[in-house]
Amino acid sequence: MAIDEPPPQILELASACLEYVDRALGFTLDFSPDTLGAVDHYATTVRANLAAKPSLGPLIGPAVGAYFGEVVRAHFDGFWRIPPNQHDWAVCLRTVFLNINPIGVGFDALYGGTDHDGPRSALRIAPEDREFLDRRLATLPPVPEDQFHLLTTRFEVLEVAAESLRAKMEEEGYGGTEYTEEDYLLDYG
Repeated sequence: MAIDEPPPQILELASACLEYVDRALGFTLDFSPDTLGAVDHYATTVRANLAAKPSLGPLIGPAVGAYFGEVVRAHFDGFWRIPPNQHDWAVCLRTVFLNINPIGVGFDALYGGTDHDGPRSALRIAPEDREFLDRRLATLPPVPEDQFHLLTTRFEVLEVAAESLRAKMEEEGYGGTEYTEEDYLLDYG
């Protein structure tokens, strides 16, 4: 089911992220891309406590991911895709065929990598665009390991990916195409 507005579960998690960041940093999040740095800072401070308090991971990771997902959904004109397997929630973009599991991105940011029990966060695109996008992303400057999984870095990669795919579509005569939930059904079977 495609949802333009955040589903209640996402709204609840994103609201929790707002509260966590405000309580810890005294910073008010506003769902703009500019606030992702504050959430990165918060996730880094929580990461330092994960070994002593592992129960924080399943609480904070989804909240950070939901906030990131809402920023992505609004900025890139996307919608939530909530398949029956809630582990595969995704924000799907309308202007290019690209989606990502923001909850997985939240876990990656919190743990500083992909070694966690949360969902995976890889960009999902049409198979015929994979080689093109891999080549384009390979031209980006290298990012230090400690910055690779930051929300700000992932957002910048999404910007490059979306713009590159949009330019490719224009070049191929598909400019103005809008993707809907039905287009993403094949991605989930």
